[in-house]
Amino acid sequence: MFLNILSFFHKKVLFINIWSGTPEMHCHVLPGIDDGPKNKIESLNLLEKYAQLGCKRIIATPHTMNGIYNNTIHSIKKAFESVPNIPEIKLTYSSEYMLDDNFNNLLEEDLIIPLKDKYILIEMSYMRPPENLYELIYKLKSKGYMPILAHPERYKYYHDKYHIYSELKRKGCLLQLNALALTPHYGNSCQRVAFKLLKEGLYDFIGVDAHKIDHLEKIETMKLSKQYKNRLTDICSKTTKVFSS
Repeated sequence: MFLNILSFFHKKVLFINIWSGTPEMHCHVLPGIDDGPKNKIESLNLLEKYAQLGCKRIIATPHTMNGIYNNTIHSIKKAFESVPNIPEIKLTYSSEYMLDDNFNNLLEEDLIIPLKDKYILIEMSYMRPPENLYELIYKLKSKGYMPILAHPERYKYYHDKYHIYSELKRKGCLLQLNALALTPHYGNSCQRVAFKLLKEGLYDFIGVDAHKIDHLEKIETMKLSKQYKNRLTDICSKTTKVFSS
């Protein structure tokens, strides 16, 4: 029996076989407005690769980051409209909002583009969290938004404060797994935390966060231990349920 258990944990499953068909709710595919594709050709190549992998619904989420990517509703819409239609893919747009000094202004002036309904994708600095993080989450919730924290596994200042992830959930912040974090792409510590969050069922949604073709090629060949299959299937199903239309 012990050998059977070991055999189960050593069996591998292809990530793409679980994820294919799941809507992409976090990616950088619009041309020329952040660190994603530089032009329409690169954008089209990236979108076509998504289609090849079975993804038919994509929400583009370019960065909105004060002083670096000063995107607005207008600039994002303009970039979106520059991308030729791909019949296989339903493409819409939103943004990945940095919780910086300008974010509160966008919130007050109703200049937020939700992913869908009132879901909003947020991110934090990789150096330190905002001092008013919980206040911002409360404010978002009070305005009816449902905040989704992008790639929580990548904020290394929380790796030795693991209880913070559960605290964020209690405050009403949903968590989105970056698929590439299940590889050493962002470093071994990020991978370790990603698997721990996955195992404990703390993730709500999944996104690839692709910026270029290489990112999609990595997930195309990625293999995972079979022990994570059910958890991953659950978050893919939830992502599909919320963002498929």
